[in-house]
Parts: sequence; structure tokens; C-alpha cells
Amino acid sequence: MSKSVAKPSYSFRHMHFMWFSAVLLVVILKAGQLLAEAPIMSAEQALESVASGDIVLIDIRSEQEWKESGLAAGAWPISMHRPDFATQLQTLLAQYAPEKIALICATGGRSSYIAEVLERNGITGIVDVSEGMFGNQRGTGWIEKGLPLVDLKDAADAYDAARDTWAATN
Repeated sequence: MSKSVAKPSYSFRHMHFMWFSAVLLVVILKAGQLLAEAPIMSAEQALESVASGDIVLIDIRSEQEWKESGLAAGAWPISMHRPDFATQLQTLLAQYAPEKIALICATGGRSSYIAEVLERNGITGIVDVSEGMFGNQRGTGWIEKGLPLVDLKDAADAYDAARDTWAATN
């Protein structure tokens, strides 16, 4: 004797509610992903914002990269590859609100990664100059656009002067 299994019967209303709930969940999850992305700025916008004092631009590439290509004019050299990177970021965050800090790297991968890590840890608003120095699908990059460059010594001197100012005011 075979045992028959009764199929559950769902009303149209119940099916509609389940479908609506699933769609709503997807929308909420997608909105959360969009909100979690760091603000993005083009190279030209970054140059204008640095010049007007609206942001500080941090070049997180390695020292070797800075020596090879120079740095964006106005950028401070704080390499993510150094062991004191987190300490230097904390110092910056003590001086500037996150939305006043922009990160740039070679092609946007590292700056996006650091901004996302900070975002996941509650530090929201750090700006990502996502096309970087050399460009990607978001733009041709700082160098290709012919935006001004400085050498490592000048960038490091500017950063040291800013740190001296912070020390004098704290």
C-alpha cells in the first residue's frame, strides 16, 4: 500500500506575499551594498578639492611606486605597505573627518579595498579616487590626464609640515 502525500495548497495571496517578500529582501540587500560603497571622486575632482582645502589626498602606494611616477600634486605619501599605516590613518582621522580624506593608488584597487575595510569597521565617508594614477574603466587616471605631479621629497615635506602643525596645536 502506497502512502499518499498531501501537497500543500497555497493561496494566491500567500504566493503573492512570498514573492513580494523575496523581492523586498533582494532590494534591501542591494541597497545595503550600494550604501556600503565608499564615495568616489574623479582625479580632476580630487585636484580641485585638494586645491580648495576640501580634502586631504593620501597616496597609499609603495615608496618605489612614488619614486617611479611621482605623486599627485597635493597628495601625502602614506603607504599601506608600511607597518605603521594604521597608526598614520588614526592620526589623520584625529585631525580630519573621514569625508575630508581621499585615497589614491595606481589603478583604484587598493584605495577601494582600504575604503571598504574602513567602512566595514564603522569609518564611513572616506573618498576613493577610484581611477587612480594610471587609470582603469572609471577613468584614464591622474597621469594620463596630465594633472600635476610632485616628487616624493616635496610630498613628504608637505606631509611633515602638516604633522608639525598638528603637533603644535595639540
